[in-house]
Amino acid sequence: MPIGFLLHRQPTAAAEAIATALYRSLLGREPDRAGLEGKVALLQSGWTLDQLIENFMESPEFRARMIRTLVPRAELPDLTRMMPEKYQLPSKPGERPLYVPQSDHDITLMDSLIRKHRYYDRFSVWSPVIELDKEIIAAIVRGLGARSCFELGCFTGSVLSLLAQAGIDVVGMDVSHSAFAFAYPNIRDSIVFGDLLAVDIHRRFDVVLCMDVLEHISPLHLDEYIAKLGSILEDDGYIYLNSPMFGRDPVFGITAEPDLASWRAIGDASYWRHWPCDVMGWPEHGHLIWASANWWHNKFAAHGLERDVAIEQAIHRRLDTFFDQGAPGRRSLFVLRKPTARKSTAKVVVAVDAALASLPGLPRKAR
Repeated sequence: MPIGFLLHRQPTAAAEAIATALYRSLLGREPDRAGLEGKVALLQSGWTLDQLIENFMESPEFRARMIRTLVPRAELPDLTRMMPEKYQLPSKPGERPLYVPQSDHDITLMDSLIRKHRYYDRFSVWSPVIELDKEIIAAIVRGLGARSCFELGCFTGSVLSLLAQAGIDVVGMDVSHSAFAFAYPNIRDSIVFGDLLAVDIHRRFDVVLCMDVLEHISPLHLDEYIAKLGSILEDDGYIYLNSPMFGRDPVFGITAEPDLASWRAIGDASYWRHWPCDVMGWPEHGHLIWASANWWHNKFAAHGLERDVAIEQAIHRRLDTFFDQGAPGRRSLFVLRKPTARKSTAKVVVAVDAALASLPGLPRKAR
């Protein structure tokens, strides 16, 4: 008698026990309620145990877990011991080491150490899993009217994979060897390994995507990167980006307050030269640019890229609850366009809102 038939006749408790065991053994975690209910429903609809196991193994979460087992975590040296003179070390419990680049040479030094030790090959930096956050980004790109999309810092290409499935022509770029090796199969040939400034790109794109990327670039070269991104953007295209930005912004409010006296003293005048680090002296999350929202705004404006505030506001109206419940850092987003762009903002607002509204699982505002 088929196992699926036997499971179909078992009480819910037995099906839950089987599904829970698979969550623990294959995904290494306890099941979430919605996921557990879905697996139980599959079992009770007649699925065999083999089919359910295959379902688990085809999931992005299982794929990501297996990738992590294949890529050993890189051992990084303790920079606070290598060059203690570059740091303000904690004097009280709970304080963070601060890297204090006194000169441009010190900034270049940290950037070179990150590259030398392949900091971004670690899978703990970015997630390769396609979850709701990635689906939201892909929906926004579709709403912006993309027929083509370039993503800087695409990692394994989770967003590009979703866009390619929607028929969008995609190209990605990343400096991580691991990202290139473990890219999603449907877009692997569309990913370029390398640095944006060192690669010739002989085409332009409807949307250029930079999610949590630009803050990892040396502030000494940020202008070059922005100029390059603008050069590959279609005249009516959009740059959609997210970066940590401090202080008050007229659109997204406050994501984070400047929490160092040195930051508050500099304000919007410059990026900040006191960088929070982990206990070994590596900049938190690999961030090399710490600055206010207004500083970022002015930086893009200096390159002829203006914010489309109406589109940004439409995104926030639809995603406020999502941001509140688990992704506050995503609030600091910009939608940028060239001043000569002729595309109707009103029509794009409607399209972005419709694309986001169609996503299943998106938290809704309480009425």
